[in-house]
This record gives sequence, structure tokens and C-alpha cells, in this order.
Amino acid sequence: MIFSWQKELWNRLLGQPERIPHALLLSGLAGGGKIVFAQSLAARLLCEAAIGLDQACGSCPSCNWLQSGNHPDFRLIEPGSDEPVDGETESEDISAKKKSDQIRIHQIRELDDFLTIGTHRHGRRVIIIRPAEAMNQTTANSILKTLEEPSLTTLFILVTNNKKRLLPTILSRCQVLHFQKPPIPTALEWLRQSDAKHAQQLLAHAGGMPLAAMEEDGHWEQLEVFFNDLSEIEHSGPVAIAGRWESWLKENKNGEAALQRRTLIIWMQKWIFDLVSMKICGGLLFHPHKLMELRTTAERASLNALIDCYNDFLRIRAAAQHPLNLRLFLEDMLSRYARAALSGR
Repeated sequence: MIFSWQKELWNRLLGQPERIPHALLLSGLAGGGKIVFAQSLAARLLCEAAIGLDQACGSCPSCNWLQSGNHPDFRLIEPGSDEPVDGETESEDISAKKKSDQIRIHQIRELDDFLTIGTHRHGRRVIIIRPAEAMNQTTANSILKTLEEPSLTTLFILVTNNKKRLLPTILSRCQVLHFQKPPIPTALEWLRQSDAKHAQQLLAHAGGMPLAAMEEDGHWEQLEVFFNDLSEIEHSGPVAIAGRWESWLKENKNGEAALQRRTLIIWMQKWIFDLVSMKICGGLLFHPHKLMELRTTAERASLNALIDCYNDFLRIRAAAQHPLNLRLFLEDMLSRYARAALSGR
């Protein structure tokens, strides 16, 4: 499956399949469908029935293998659960491992055998690496040799939200496909066809990225509480709000939370960004439906304090996974915001 806003890029790429390079870099903001495009391209190139601009048939032996996760000519490289938590022994359940946010060098080295044997279906071999910026310098250097000595039957598809974080040597060995933000009417039509409620508000909050907006559709109730709490922080206070938000971030027995800490921090950054924008030019990017609330807050806040607060949240976001006490983390975060929001009084 590809999205309507990707068809031109798909047709350009598949229109000359013999000219598809050995390494593609899909680059663009998160939430635009790059991963879906990469998966669809891999399926199409491995499919034994599709021709021309067709997408994968979904029913040939190759497609069935891919759908079951067992295709012998396909590999997906992404951050995995390969870091043991402190005190873990080899006999402990694998669920105790903490999820790494990096692609490790052993994951790249495991490709050696895969690349040295012939393809099982006498066609292409496809490797997706996502997100490519999760490779540290050692890991990236490890894959450079393979990219420097390409095989005619192997395609690397790297996916990145921020190509500036990639080594120049990686960039120079890939053909970059730029994924632009889809037009707003196109994105809204897709969201409505996907039964997203509050499509316009969600799309704005997601910065115009439709898949990111769709993901937040399931958080709409929390978002409404979030907007109201920040608008009323003078009356509610950081401690009471932290108590409400704590339930969103608490993990259940399966280690899952209704909301990720990093997501909440990003919501805070977007709100503060719009306050700064309101102070400077009177416009809003992420919350046009909250114009009155943001205008009222901006009028009683100092611009310098808001900018300092935004910079504080950049540092908080960088340390989001640090195992701080959850309640103290929320109270500190909200206290910083409250000081900035009331700084002009």
C-alpha cells in the first residue's frame, strides 16, 4: 500500500526499474508515510507477479513469505531489545530486556552471511534500515563497505526523519528521495476516509503530517484535558495537574502506558512554541482551534521567559528516558511552565 500523495514518487521510481540504485535514502519528517513506502517498495521488488507500476500482488509465494515475516531475501534492521537491564542474567525472561534506541553493530555484521549467498528466488535482495539515524558512527562505518561495493541484486532502503544526523559518507552513497509534507486538503481527505475524528485539529497538532495525526486520534481525550489544564494552570496548579497526568504515563503489568513520556514532552513543546509565536507574530502553527486560550496566556507571559522555558524542554526531551520519579518529573515540568506562563504578571 502506498498513499495518494506518494504516487508520483512511486511512478517515477518504478517507471525505470532498471535504474533503481543499490541504496535509497527515504528522507522526510515523521508521520508522512516513509516506512509504509519502504515496505511497499520492498514487497513490490520481491513480488513474483507484479509488473510495471503495479504494487505487490499479495498472493504469490514471495508475498506470502514477506507477510509471514519469513522471506529469505528480506531483512529489516531496526533498534531492538538487545540491552540487558542491570542485574539481568541470561536465564531471565527476554521481556526483561530494555529496548535499545540504537542499531547495534552486531545487527549489521549479521548481514554478512545474508549478502554472500545467492538469492533464494533468483531475484532481488532487499534490506530496510530504519531509522537510519539510529546507527552510531561505529555501526554506520560498518555498513559503508557494503555500500561502497554494491551488488547488482541487493537494494538497501534507509529511512530517516533527520538526514543531518547521518554521516556524509552514508549520504554520498545513497540516492535521496525527499518526502514532502502532503497538501492539507489531501491529508484531510485521507484522515476523514480513515474515520479520524477531529481531523483538522489533529492535523494541525501533528504539523501537517497525516500518519502522525492518525496516531494521535487515539489520544484525543488526553489532548483535550491537556489543553484545558495548561490554559487553567493558574487556578489548578502544577501539583493537581501532575496528579491527573501521572495516570497517563504509568505502565501496566505488561510495561505499556497510555501515553509515552516523550510524547507528552513534545505536546508541551508545541504548546510553548505557539505561545512564543503568538507573542512574536500573533499566529499559531499547532493549535489554531485554541486561539483564545493561547492569546490569553501569551498576554500574561514574558517572551523571554517563554523562550527560556522552550529551551528547558529541549533539555528535558533529551533526557526523557532517564528513570526519574514520575510524579516529581511531572511537577517539575509543570512548575517550569507555570513560571513562564505567569511571568508577565
